[in-house]
Amino acid sequence: MHILIAALIALQGHPGHAPDSAGASRPMTIIQSLPETEDFYRGPTAELARNGVPGRYGSEEWSAVVLTHEVHQHIGIYTLLGAKMAVRAREILDAPMRAVSVKSLTGTKQPLACMIDGLQVGLGSTLGQNLIEAPAVDQPAVAAEFSYQDRAVTLRLKPEYEKRIAGHIQDAIAEHGNLTPAYFKKVEEISYTVWAEFDRKIIFEETATDR
Repeated sequence: MHILIAALIALQGHPGHAPDSAGASRPMTIIQSLPETEDFYRGPTAELARNGVPGRYGSEEWSAVVLTHEVHQHIGIYTLLGAKMAVRAREILDAPMRAVSVKSLTGTKQPLACMIDGLQVGLGSTLGQNLIEAPAVDQPAVAAEFSYQDRAVTLRLKPEYEKRIAGHIQDAIAEHGNLTPAYFKKVEEISYTVWAEFDRKIIFEETATDR
């Protein structure tokens, strides 16, 4: 736990901390890296490590997702998608940490707004740095607009993946009732499936434009 707390502090950086070079893997300020072995993690996360998920999607995504959920204090579908989206945006823009401006299109209401935590942690683009905004929107979406220097990209979850998630949620409600303890337990199980099966390079519609 001490290692994770140190890593969370490192996300905030300080004035003398230069961002990593564009396109590099996630830099760590206090620790060298987050472990990717099962003995470091609890329950289903340990199972994902044992089954090779860190290697499947890379150390940067693994670190982003782990740290996001330590901040969020809950394993959730939309926090996961936010972290995966952030890592993908940085790849596309070839941008360093703490440099990408983000406009979340989720709106400000849960559960979609939980994605904002993943965006902040995954990019190091925080509210405190004025690098992220989350305005109220008429049609909330699992989407965000990213910009860095003269490039911009909008990422939006593809409809087929939205339908998969919606189907899982409806099944959970039908089986356990809405917003019951059993329902939330089932949603957590679904979240681990999203973590393991949703490839960030496939699940998003990517619309890139020059600024």
